[in-house]
Amino acid sequence: MAEHLFTYINPTSERDLVRACQVLEHDGVLAYPMDVNWAFGCDAASVKALDRIRRLKPTHPKEQPFSLICADISMAASIGNIDNYHYRVLKRCWPGPYTVILKRHRNLARQIKDKRAVVGIRIPESPLIRDLVTRLGRPIATTSVPLLPDGSVAKMGYEVMDAFGHGIDMLLDLGEELPGLDSTVIDYSEEQPVLVRMGVGDPSIFGA
Repeated sequence: MAEHLFTYINPTSERDLVRACQVLEHDGVLAYPMDVNWAFGCDAASVKALDRIRRLKPTHPKEQPFSLICADISMAASIGNIDNYHYRVLKRCWPGPYTVILKRHRNLARQIKDKRAVVGIRIPESPLIRDLVTRLGRPIATTSVPLLPDGSVAKMGYEVMDAFGHGIDMLLDLGEELPGLDSTVIDYSEEQPVLVRMGVGDPSIFGA
């Protein structure tokens, strides 16, 4: 069974971040609060950990890579192509509840051995998750936690622990209830942005 670690922010606990990174660096899987929902995450370069998350969420399309969490727009620009126009728009929406699909940067394959043509990137508002990525020093692959066995959406950490504790290594918990909503997904891989999924966040900021 996973460790249920209650932590805090403002400031984040350096000790807890170190412990969480140790899990990630050893092919481990985390569960954590991501602004509007609970999510699983792992080192994006760990094939073993990615496979473990897919077993936890078999409904995730096999051909669809997980999104990558970045700590800031500088890290995002190292895995996705961000020109001056993209930068001006993304600077307004990140950090925030937006997953943005961009053409991959040539460095992506070297960083995480991934040959995908596009990459979904997110910079969450959560200081806990941004600080975790900063501490790790590279993007974290992430996907939202699936529905609970009774068909409901997980809103509290103990619900995630009860349903998925057997398949993860650590659950980071701020002790807060989340609304259990989706992020807005924008495809920005071409010149004109396209709304892929409407969720939390106003897509008009992209002109979509």
